[in-house]
Amino acid sequence: MMRRVTWFAQALLVTALALIALPRLYDMAFAPRVAPTYLFYSPVSQEFIYREHHGNHDFVYASESGATYDRPAFEKLLPFIYYKNMDIWGLLPIRIDGQSYDRDTIRDARQVVELKARELPGNRPAIPVYALIDSDPGRAGLSFPEDVFVPRDSGLEVLNVDVNRPDPDLTDRFNAALAGAGFAFPARLVAGKQTILKPWDAGVFLVDATGAVFHLTRTGDTPHAARTPIPADLGIRHIKVTENTRREILGLVLTGDARLFLLTMPGYGLIELPTDGYDPDRMDYKLLLNPVAPTAVYGDDKVVHGVAMTPDYAPRAEYARDVPGTADMAHARIARALFPLTLSLQDGPGPYLRWHLAWSGWAGLIGIALSLAALFGLARARRAPLRQTLPAAALVALTGPAGLLAVLAVPGRV
Repeated sequence: MMRRVTWFAQALLVTALALIALPRLYDMAFAPRVAPTYLFYSPVSQEFIYREHHGNHDFVYASESGATYDRPAFEKLLPFIYYKNMDIWGLLPIRIDGQSYDRDTIRDARQVVELKARELPGNRPAIPVYALIDSDPGRAGLSFPEDVFVPRDSGLEVLNVDVNRPDPDLTDRFNAALAGAGFAFPARLVAGKQTILKPWDAGVFLVDATGAVFHLTRTGDTPHAARTPIPADLGIRHIKVTENTRREILGLVLTGDARLFLLTMPGYGLIELPTDGYDPDRMDYKLLLNPVAPTAVYGDDKVVHGVAMTPDYAPRAEYARDVPGTADMAHARIARALFPLTLSLQDGPGPYLRWHLAWSGWAGLIGIALSLAALFGLARARRAPLRQTLPAAALVALTGPAGLLAVLAVPGRV
């Protein structure tokens, strides 16, 4: 009895490892690398154009109307993206809608703001410790502080990480500043860009227990807290803070019902962005800003959406395109037959990766049938009794080649 239990334990371990390793090794050897589809709105041709990857070095540059381009012609349609190349080619300044744009004008007017699905609260591991960066350090660059704060139910607790002890004085100062601005603890959300690799520091935004949004900054040891005019009933889920040298945009505000707003400065203005078909938990959202046609692009591995807007963010054109995948390629069809079951780490609900056991569909019966034929052929060649072979056959019938590999690796059944 113990020998059977030992065999099963060893065989199951080898099978699990094979369910992980065999499909990965197959993909490394045969799967083509496919890059995502890049979608843009061309202010020159006034239509959407895209770069699509069909595997290996097969790139397609085309437009929504069906026109195709080589790479240089494609880049010439996007002067606010490839302005450095156009400058080298002697194509700047360029006139669009009666306005002239040279290299410096384009460089100073363009900006990209992005919100990734993995950045959202609940979609990534979070450590609720936030640096108290000095927004006006009196020097050319920002310095990472020795002070951090941790939001508690009754207030902020400031810690000195050099000595790993609370700082009662700074704690009282920051809590007094927030109380004076009308903040109600506990905080629902703390949002900021926790790095000094940025041109300036915008501080952090906090959403209090009532839904009101507050802006907290630090100058030296002096905190500055202010309640913003952002409506408390907006239902904010996340604030993506981004500091740019233009100092016109503070970031993006996402609500619980998947509405997305551009947060502008000064004044904490909100501009609602197009979100038709947008699922923040699955899709990355990118806003390509330029003075002619700001463009929102969002999608996943199935479809990509694009909405071009006027300079005041009114939608002017829309386009959606299916993303070419690898599921119908020959290597993928063969993989579904060879590997009826696969075991992998994938994104799941919550912030961590989870084990995912996937069935490849009816094509997997081919791999199971071939594995069973190989098993019984081997058993017959070795003259193994049928009763001794049945446990191994059951394992192979469930897992295909992975189970067959386990039977070959763990002696005693065939």
